[in-house]
This record gives sequence, structure tokens and C-alpha cells, in this order.
Amino acid sequence: MILALNVAIGVALLFATPQLVLQDQAAKCNSPDRLAFLQAGDPAYVDAMELAQILRSRGFTVKCVLRSTMEGAFEGLEGAALYRTDRGDFEALFLPKPQTFAGMIVIEEQQNGRYTYSFHGTPRPWPANRVDSPRPISFLWHANHFLVIRDDQLRVKLEEVLNP
Repeated sequence: MILALNVAIGVALLFATPQLVLQDQAAKCNSPDRLAFLQAGDPAYVDAMELAQILRSRGFTVKCVLRSTMEGAFEGLEGAALYRTDRGDFEALFLPKPQTFAGMIVIEEQQNGRYTYSFHGTPRPWPANRVDSPRPISFLWHANHFLVIRDDQLRVKLEEVLNP
């Protein structure tokens, strides 16, 4: 009887946990939109959660992990995620392991106070291969991750944490 009750509680928690995690993330990110959160069925979910765990183990508070608008920016991309942390937000793009972004070349151009970035090499970028920004953007390669960082202090801290 006790064993059956423990199994029933375990099964209930198993199915309730994703909902609780989403509610917790929504509260931390002040976002009622559950669909924006990266979920277990997303191709990049495992890699995104591994990166979140690395950050947590090294002193970051990861408030939530959302889907990124950069999904599909490169050929063969597994997915992308937007991280909201206590130190700022950044995006991470993921290739299937063991592939890396080591062959990626980022070209920055400045014109009229704006920054434009284009990408060359491997993985091959899709045709709409430009990012336009009013401020400089930093890029950080780590394993099969490609981080897009819009805050220089956050870039420095991520470099320290990911490439000690």
C-alpha cells in the first residue's frame, strides 16, 4: 500500500514538474507567455540546460531560459536560447555535438553610429546574414555554443566562467 502510494506520488510529480518549472520561470522573468520558454521537446533543450547548470555552478543565477529569435540563423543549428540571468541577458546558439563554431568568422562594420555584423565560414549562415545594432555586440565561442552578448561586463564574466 505504501509502495503504491509512493509510486502514485512520484508519477504525479513527474507530470507536474514541467508545469511547476514553467510557472517558476514565468514568475522570475515577469512573463506570462509559457510558450516562449524553452521546453523539454525543443531540440536545443539538453544543451541549453547543460549551459544553465554550468553557469549556476559558477555563481550565476539563471532566472529563465527562453526560446531565441536566432533559431535557424546558421545551417545545421540545433537551436538557440535566450538566457536571463542576474548579470544580464544573452543568447546562445547550439550545434549538435561534437560540432563547434571554430570555423565562424564575424565581421563588424560601423556606419552612422550603428554596428552591423555579418558571418562567414562554418557553420554556413542563412542568406539573411546580418545583425544590426545601435551598440556593439560581443560573440563568444565555447564548445558547441556560440554566445551573443550585448553587455561588455557580462561578456568578461562569461569568458572567465566558460574559458577559465
